Amino acid sequence: MFQYEVFIEVVESGSFTKAGEKLGLSQSGVSHNISTLETELGIILLHRNRNGTSLTNAGSRVVSHIRQIIHYGRLLEQEAALIQGIEVGCIKIGSFPSFSSKMLPFLISKFRTIYPGIQIELYEGGYDEIKGWLTSGTIDVGFLTLPFTEFETIPLFEDQLFALVPDNHPLSIHKVINVQSIHEQPFIMPKAGCEILIKNLFRKNNIQPNIIFEIKENNTIISMVQEELGITIIPEMVLPKSISNTKIIPIEPNLFREIGIAIKSMKDASPSVKKFIGIAKELLQYEKA
Repeated sequence: MFQYEVFIEVVESGSFTKAGEKLGLSQSGVSHNISTLETELGIILLHRNRNGTSLTNAGSRVVSHIRQIIHYGRLLEQEAALIQGIEVGCIKIGSFPSFSSKMLPFLISKFRTIYPGIQIELYEGGYDEIKGWLTSGTIDVGFLTLPFTEFETIPLFEDQLFALVPDNHPLSIHKVINVQSIHEQPFIMPKAGCEILIKNLFRKNNIQPNIIFEIKENNTIISMVQEELGITIIPEMVLPKSISNTKIIPIEPNLFREIGIAIKSMKDASPSVKKFIGIAKELLQYEKA
């Protein structure tokens, strides 16, 4: 089991050294575990070179099976612990940055208070990265905007989108901005996933904004609006408590993104993952009710 975990850690980190640091092994210790596993299986799993490591064709074919072995091995350990009345396990969570900063600290703190014996590992990235991690089995659950038809999903709450405009912009005097007012305005398009919602809104209302930038980083978008380079539409969760030189204004029609949990299979989820999902659903739906 441990040799499988060493192999997966090398695959994910791309380095014997990084894998050793994570697992508390020397580089030679990592190499020994990989060599032993390759000998047992009778195949070469990894290419080793100066730039790190990569999967061989054989390694690519068996990596998903090895992830499953680790997954079911952990399920067995957790079930045995539960029989003894012990709450143990490890949950690997994928999250996008704004959710990580606004919601996860509260959620993890509450979860650890109830289940101190269950460890949590956090993987932070964009929606496509989270989707890839779920597909490969790198993470157990992911927080995403819905819908996501490839996985089982559990809706949690809606996050409203607002217009963000400079203080001295003509639209800043409005209490609500009709989306038609954005037509031909210099517009900064978010690129972290919300662009799909925004572009659909524009398409439905026959709006052709003057998109001057398409930006992934939310802080960069906010700074550009502060410098009067354009206006944007941005989720509430992304917005700091206070932003100088700008106005945050609701748009009409209202626009929301739905935040939820995605998982490959609830049926195959470990007891610790099911407990985490239950707590997340209870706490986050309550907080946004």
